[in-house]
Amino acid sequence: MSHDDLEGAAVDCSEALARLFEFIDAEIDDVEGDRIRRHLADCEPCLSAYDVADHLKRLVRRSCLEPAPAELHVRIRRQLTILRMQVEASD
Repeated sequence: MSHDDLEGAAVDCSEALARLFEFIDAEIDDVEGDRIRRHLADCEPCLSAYDVADHLKRLVRRSCLEPAPAELHVRIRRQLTILRMQVEASD
């Protein structure tokens, strides 16, 4: 699929949630960001997940004077993924 094809391709919830932190941290290109942005505008559960993740990141950023180790970031993301999968399985 070409970059132009991606512009019109819809993002599903699993992709939006999997890329949420990349989106919040602006670690994806404009086309991908626009795709996720469109999904969030139309999907209340994913928008809620975005709001929680964004609030958490802002809170941690304000509370920490030094950057967290990369290993901690990986462990937190792994745990959030596990929790999200548990919530999805219970729905």
